[in-house]
Parts: sequence; structure tokens; C-alpha cells
Amino acid sequence: MWALAAAFYVVAIFHRMSLGVASIDAGHRFGVSTSTIALLSIVQLGLYLTMQIPAGLMADRLGPRRTLALGLAILGTGELLFAFSPTLQMAIAGRALVGIGDACMFLNVLRVAAHWLPPHRYALATALTAVCGSLGQLLTTAPLSLALGDLGWTPTFAGTGILTAVLAILAVNRLQDRPAGAAPAHHAPIVPTLRRAWRAPSIRHGLWVHFALNCPFVTLTGLWAYPFLVQGQGVPRATAAAILTAAVVAFGVAAPALGTLAGRNPAYRGRIASAVAFATAAALGLVLGWPGHPPLGLVVAMLVLSGVSGAASTLAFDLARDGVPNAGGSASGIVNVGGFSAAIVAQAAIGLLISAHLGYRVALLPLLALMAMGALQTLRHPVTLA
Repeated sequence: MWALAAAFYVVAIFHRMSLGVASIDAGHRFGVSTSTIALLSIVQLGLYLTMQIPAGLMADRLGPRRTLALGLAILGTGELLFAFSPTLQMAIAGRALVGIGDACMFLNVLRVAAHWLPPHRYALATALTAVCGSLGQLLTTAPLSLALGDLGWTPTFAGTGILTAVLAILAVNRLQDRPAGAAPAHHAPIVPTLRRAWRAPSIRHGLWVHFALNCPFVTLTGLWAYPFLVQGQGVPRATAAAILTAAVVAFGVAAPALGTLAGRNPAYRGRIASAVAFATAAALGLVLGWPGHPPLGLVVAMLVLSGVSGAASTLAFDLARDGVPNAGGSASGIVNVGGFSAAIVAQAAIGLLISAHLGYRVALLPLLALMAMGALQTLRHPVTLA
């Protein structure tokens, strides 16, 4: 059951992160600048963020099967609209639907893991879910770049949209919420549940962990790393796609390793998260502060470290689940708000600075500031859980 739900997440991440390589092609298709294309990602992530708490409540009350099927149907519809959109306005509407559908996915995969797996396996299951997401993102690097070049915009995105709609039918017919005979979940009133979740120290710590660690990965690999490499560093497109692939592979390798480490040493989860957050911020600061063009090896190392950062962000959900065990979906939704709110702010700020022709070195400074702030907050809100 977990593997089936995680397979749906592979598709969801493909839709979420596809602008990472398609941003330049989208600019050509709609006749706008790369900074304007950032609006597509901002709208998508904004609705994803807005839907986190409702999606968490749906995960707790409707169950994973129905919520995942609904999310897949909305994702497929949004991708089809994006594929056939002749104008930027229709493309924005398509990405809005992608954001809404995507909001239903990760939290419900975690609910399936919580229902079907023993508690001591939850950290590893969360990490392996993230690995599945990295497989989806791998498809948005070199494979998507090749498909856009060989097949074109509409066939590429229309094909993935149709596949996603078909998977919604599979979710309805094959997925089960929990093992047969398992007791149904007890649902407390919504407002007290949310209030209790927000007040839990472990959930607030998890929010800041996700803020610090997920923000650089989503901001860079999801939108800005590709144009930064191609337009800012003069790297060929194929090389830029390969570098993004390396960052995503780093995510996929680091996630199970960190999940296993956290499962065996839960008291060290917060320290691991803080260390990775500071290391990633330092690497980006070194790239931005380098006199002239930084060495390509340094840029690659920074992007690979952002992949490790994204992997470490999954520890936030394990922390949150310990805080309020009976409100898993709501707790995960609150945590998810941290990382994606930071990513939205970073992407918007970078787009504004690029449109002002200030260059990528200045434009990426807001991302560095957010990363540093999040890293410091993980130290201000420490939680040690045995």
C-alpha cells in the first residue's frame, strides 16, 4: 500500500518541479522573460501552501484513498490545461490546479505509511517517500529536457496529464486506507486539533527545520538553478540539466541514509538538521561572495548540498509526528507551510531582482538570508525527543 501511494507521489513531484527545466522553454512559448515565468511557480506553490492545512484535515478525515484520488484528478486536469494553454493566463490557471492537486499528495502518502507500518519505521518510510519524489524530479531534468526538444511542449505535458488522470482511477480501485480490521482513527474537533498542533514545541521546531532545509532545494532545483547556470554562468543546457540531475541524485541518496540515522538516533534529529542547514547556507554564501565567476565545481557542490538539504528536511515530519500523534495530517500540513512559504518568498524576490537587471549574484541574496534565518531558528526552538 505504501509503495502504491509513493508511486503517485513520483508523478506529483514531476508536475511540481517540471518548471525547473521548462522555464526557458515556457518563456519562449509565451513570449515573456524568465523572471515573469516565476509567476507560474509562485502561483502554484502559493496554492500548494494555502491548501496544506485543508489537505492535512482531509488526510485525517477522508482518508488517503479518496484524497489521493482527488489530488491526482486535479493534477491531471491542471497539466492538460498547461499543455494546451496558448496564453500565459491559461498556463497560470493550469499551474494553479497543479498546486492544489499536489497539496493532497505527500501528506496522504505519510498517512498510508503511518497506518500500514510500525512507528519505528516511520522516519525511514518518510525518507523513502522523499526518495520516490526524487525519482519524479529526476524525470524533470535531462529526460524532460530531451522530451521538450524532441516531442515538443504539448505532447510532453499532455501525455503526463493523461497518465495522471489514469492513476486517479487506480487509486480508487486499489489503494486501502489501513489494514483490514484496524480500528478507525478518532477525529477530534478541527479547531482544538489545530490549536493543539500549533502549540506543540516539536511541530514548531519541525516547521523551522522544513523552512531552513526545504527552501533552498525547492527554490534552486524547482526554478532558479537552471537559468542561473545557463544565463548567469554560461553553462550549456545539457550540462546544466546534468548538474540538476546530480543535485536530485544527492537528495535520493541522502534521504534514506538520514532517515535510517534518525530512526536509530532520534535524539540527534534536530542537530543533524541544523548542521545541514548551516552548511548549505555557507556553501551558497561562498558561491555568491566569490570574486568574479565562481568555479563550476563550487557551484556543483553547492547544488549537490542543496539536495542533501532537501533530504534532511524530511526529518521535520518525523519530529512533528512525535509532537501530536493523533493529528498526523494536520501536523504535517503545518510543517509543510514552513518550507514552501520560504520558497515562495525566495522565488518571488529573485524574480523581482532579476527583472530589475541586478544579476543573479544579487538576486540570490534573499534566498541566502532566508536560509540563514531558518538555520538560526532551528537553534532557537530546539527539541530533544527520545
